[in-house]
Amino acid sequence: MNTSVIYRIILSVFIIFSSLNTLVGQNLTDDQGRKQGKWVKKYARGTVRYEGTFADDKPVGEFNYYYVDGKLKAVTAYSSSGDSAATKSYHKNGKPMAEGTYFRQKKTGKWLYYSDVDGALIAEENYDNGLLDGPHTTFYPASGKPAEIIEYKQGRREGMLLKLFPDGSTMTEGTYVNDSLDGDFTLYYPDGKIQLKGAYDHGMHTGEWKYFDEDGNQLDDDEFRYEILENDTLEFDFPIKTKKD
Repeated sequence: MNTSVIYRIILSVFIIFSSLNTLVGQNLTDDQGRKQGKWVKKYARGTVRYEGTFADDKPVGEFNYYYVDGKLKAVTAYSSSGDSAATKSYHKNGKPMAEGTYFRQKKTGKWLYYSDVDGALIAEENYDNGLLDGPHTTFYPASGKPAEIIEYKQGRREGMLLKLFPDGSTMTEGTYVNDSLDGDFTLYYPDGKIQLKGAYDHGMHTGEWKYFDEDGNQLDDDEFRYEILENDTLEFDFPIKTKKD
């Protein structure tokens, strides 16, 4: 038997034993049933679902998650304690989907969301213990400029409502109290003229509401309704709930 044949046999045996050692050294649990070391979890069809490292049943370091077809779904970096996880997820086409941090499996801090078309930023949220808390901003994908800003407090809308035209001028301004519109409310035309102005009380419009055409002429209620139905010029849901005096 020549030297090259012997070498190939030795190499093949080495590869086989290396593979066996790799398999034996992963997906292990200790005598308490806790996951330890390298783990690779697979879908029923055999493709990898996730791969990463556990210490005393807690994920540590970097984990990769995959769609069933093998494409990357998310990359998550866990803290040494396993409590905090900075993650970035991806659409199936490879474009970024979202990124942010979990603390004990609840969203915390700033989260960013991206379009599956071109990866442009489309929304920014802020969380506290899994609840929206702070400004929630959506963006015009083409320009990256804010389209709408709503303030949240512990999962409920509380504070400013601001909608903007693509050029940055104000479209709508109002205020939320306890998750309902409350107080002054104004809609504008793109040139800055007022389209309608009134007030809300616990989510229902109350008092006198004033309506205007694009030339600044005041309209009565019926004229305004006809205008928006004919020309589709209203940029916000028409307030139909009326608070009775």
